[in-house]
Amino acid sequence: MSSSRVRREKELVARYASSLVKDGQVVGLGSGTTAAMFVRELAKRVMEEELKIIAIPSSIPIKLLTLSLAIPTASLDEYPEVDIDVDGADEVDRSLNLLKGGSYGVFTNEKILAASSKMLIIIVDHRKPVERLHTRFPIPLEVLKDARSLVFRRLKEMGGEPRLRVHKMNGEEVPLMTERGNLIVEVWFRNPEIGFKELDGELRRIPGVIETGLFLDMTDMVCIGVGEEVRVFKKGEKLPEELITYR
Repeated sequence: MSSSRVRREKELVARYASSLVKDGQVVGLGSGTTAAMFVRELAKRVMEEELKIIAIPSSIPIKLLTLSLAIPTASLDEYPEVDIDVDGADEVDRSLNLLKGGSYGVFTNEKILAASSKMLIIIVDHRKPVERLHTRFPIPLEVLKDARSLVFRRLKEMGGEPRLRVHKMNGEEVPLMTERGNLIVEVWFRNPEIGFKELDGELRRIPGVIETGLFLDMTDMVCIGVGEEVRVFKKGEKLPEELITYR
């Protein structure tokens, strides 16, 4: 798979999504590489067209990027209603449900922003459509530090295989902390018949679990880069068979 193809697809969907933003809107900004490309495309419109917007970033890196590009930036406290939110995803199923949080671990922030938005637009390259969520990636959970042992025990009782997300620091593996100072626990469930709505509710009922990386029934539009084309699907539409990469 060509990395240049993937980058090109990300650029195309980022540019397409930026064209949907209207003057005077409050715009939510997701996190990740594709979302960062969207921010750069949006900055071009702000500069070249004098587009007037307010950006609400979902993470510190995206906030720093918006500030560096001179995009007016605010918080949800200041603008609690967002007109349009543009974000990426790790997996998108046929019904436009999402699995997020595979890399950046800011899915709690992203979910709050998405829930505050009138329209959630997801931009992805051709690798992201799947027949079923939780095919390529574990489900991430943001977890309070003191609840780690309890959460691991409950997940195992549910048939899950949990692990702590770690990263290298000074040559040693240490827990990766979220911007809120919490842990990220990743869990695999091998049961192919699992229902994600029920699972999501059960996971969030575990004391100490703040949020999950499952975004169910939240997406209004998905834009998929396929070669030199952008395929667009709206809420209620199903992704076609030929776009499903993983089954």
